[in-house]
Amino acid sequence: MKKIIAFISIISIASVLASCGNKETSTEPKPKTCEQIEPCKTALKYTTYIEQGASDKAYRMETKDENLVSYDNEKEAKEHILSDYKKYQDLQIKKYGLLEYEVIPNKKYVYKFRFEDFRNGEVKNLTVGVSRQNDKYLTNSYIGGALKSDVKYKGAIVPYKKYYSNGLTKGDKITFSPEPVENY
Repeated sequence: MKKIIAFISIISIASVLASCGNKETSTEPKPKTCEQIEPCKTALKYTTYIEQGASDKAYRMETKDENLVSYDNEKEAKEHILSDYKKYQDLQIKKYGLLEYEVIPNKKYVYKFRFEDFRNGEVKNLTVGVSRQNDKYLTNSYIGGALKSDVKYKGAIVPYKKYYSNGLTKGDKITFSPEPVENY
């Protein structure tokens, strides 16, 4: 009887230990999302404003002075508002992939976003620079994308981190994966 109980106990312990290996436990912190990193969150907000057609909001993120306006008067501003702005003003970019280049640690970043256009549904890229000035992050758009020289620090191209919006499938991740700046 003792042999049977010992055999059953050994099998039970072995099966418990075998099942423990199926779940990976890690003491490393879970990777952050773009929305949890202040400069990345700023770049995403800026990209959303550009996509909405909210040029005044985007312009305010580009300057130190909150009181500056992008047009001299209200009439001129209204002439430059996209005709369908009201339709997109509350939309947020939900599906995206991005590359984060921390060019100068805690000071200068370059973000290359890949997301779906609000108006025509095509996947497109937008590259945004973010620089820290005191306690504020200022943004700028790279017309035509960033160059290799824009992601270099001390003569070398800095490595990038890749982030995706939550809930993307493997197929979505392929679709929304931006091409690294250094490949151009």
